[in-house]
Amino acid sequence: MSKARPLAAPPRDPSRPRSKAAPSDGSEDNSRERIHLSALKLFSRYGYDGVSLQMIADDVGLHKSSLFHHYTGKLELMREAVLSVIAELLALLEPLLEQEEPTLQTLYDGMMLLVDHFSEHPESARLLVTIMTAPDGSDVAKLARDEQSAGFYMRLSRWLEHARRLGVVRKISIRQAIPNIMGLILFYPAVANDLRDFVGPDAFSARARQVRREEITRLLQAMFAP
Repeated sequence: MSKARPLAAPPRDPSRPRSKAAPSDGSEDNSRERIHLSALKLFSRYGYDGVSLQMIADDVGLHKSSLFHHYTGKLELMREAVLSVIAELLALLEPLLEQEEPTLQTLYDGMMLLVDHFSEHPESARLLVTIMTAPDGSDVAKLARDEQSAGFYMRLSRWLEHARRLGVVRKISIRQAIPNIMGLILFYPAVANDLRDFVGPDAFSARARQVRREEITRLLQAMFAP
């Protein structure tokens, strides 16, 4: 099983506003990382509107004003959390996305990596579901169309289109297929902890994960096998 890498802040887009002060030493770097991880946890748990900067500051153990030494505001914190999750997905799926001669097995293997990843990081699944289901026109919804976020979906789309041209996958609508794939991968880990009475307390056990792999493989075969 592939071991998920620790979440890391993505490279800053030079066209976007910079934080008011850059980290100057190891302590500052550590504070920024703790703020980042706290934001990911709280946004995934309570949603964007349900989290305040004060909540993040209290969780990290810093004064609220200290957050502005690292971030310009709450939206930048949310954006960094989302892009760190997208960066994880790209790293996990790089062998798939770079494959010149696609195969169904590579697709299945890549999706199983995501099953394992989101089983280990359900907060990342909840965060992606949050931005994918945000109201149109909201700042959070715009994060789903951010250049780096959209880039992930475009690369997966190009891979599937290439596989479809080669006859590796059946002639399906790629635009419909990608949301269906993400729904299969994301929904269960996003809600499992909230549905313990239904799914049981061992939703992320090794056995539950294996059953989920097998079920998703069968669904992917039904969706994509020629």
